[in-house]
Amino acid sequence: MKLSQLVIFTILFSSFISKSFGQGCCTAGSSTFGGLERGISKQGNIILGVSFISTSLNSTFNGREKISDPLDRTASISSFNIELEYGLSEKVSLLVFGGYVLKHRQTTVRSGTDNSREVISFEGKGIGEVIILGKYEIITPTILSPLGLTIGGGVKLPVGSYTQEVDGSRLAIDLQPGTGSTDVLLWGNFYKGFQPVSLAMFVTTLYRYAGSNLDGYRFGDEYLFSVGSEYYLTDFLTFSLSARGRFSDKDFWGGRFLPSTGGTYYDLLPSIIYAEGLYNLRVFYQTPLYRNVQGIQLTTSSIIGVVLLFNIQ
Repeated sequence: MKLSQLVIFTILFSSFISKSFGQGCCTAGSSTFGGLERGISKQGNIILGVSFISTSLNSTFNGREKISDPLDRTASISSFNIELEYGLSEKVSLLVFGGYVLKHRQTTVRSGTDNSREVISFEGKGIGEVIILGKYEIITPTILSPLGLTIGGGVKLPVGSYTQEVDGSRLAIDLQPGTGSTDVLLWGNFYKGFQPVSLAMFVTTLYRYAGSNLDGYRFGDEYLFSVGSEYYLTDFLTFSLSARGRFSDKDFWGGRFLPSTGGTYYDLLPSIIYAEGLYNLRVFYQTPLYRNVQGIQLTTSSIIGVVLLFNIQ
């Protein structure tokens, strides 16, 4: 089989596989990093953030069992994000979050003539989706009562492309930088400080109600939560540890729910935070704890990220 024939075969084969094994291989789920993990920006303040997040998807599961991937797939996602949050009033702020995303997947294909192996790569890149979220602080933490509760709502706008092509064939939806749909977001953040022991506890939740794109493809709704604590090692250095969960419904397209989409995912995320003056630097690493997926899925094996925040008063 010639290389050109092999490439054409692989693109067609991948199109079939994306329907048979689901679209979730490079869709790691909505991010709850950055501005979605903190309370409001104070009135008149601007929080400017930049981040880089690298996601590896090298683990394949069938239900709760980790298996060898039947298609010899590996994948990665790199995202470069910018966020801006402005305090509109004493208890209300507005967050805008977006960035550039690069998704890469490779598959090993065997030749039908000489049983040789060829590694074929696919890549989608471009501007990702944009999140706009309004926050309202119900309970304001103080020195005497370090308890905070904030709720919010917003939308994910279909800014990123979902129709990129390679050699005249459209990439699978999970490799597109965007989804093409407008999603509704409901969000909440709870914070409780324990000053005598230099400790704080927090809970963050996010529900995403997904819309359909113009092709009629609809990603499954998902619910994410994070429960964790922060321990203040010094005045400027903090260690954080959280458990994160994601519950995702099946994707829907062509009048049916797609196999090998949706599932339950738990992860552990330690991080170190350095804060001095008006800036805050966070480095984190996420590792899997538990997977229970629908059918066979290539899932997230690790996430490494760096977030830098500036508080402009």
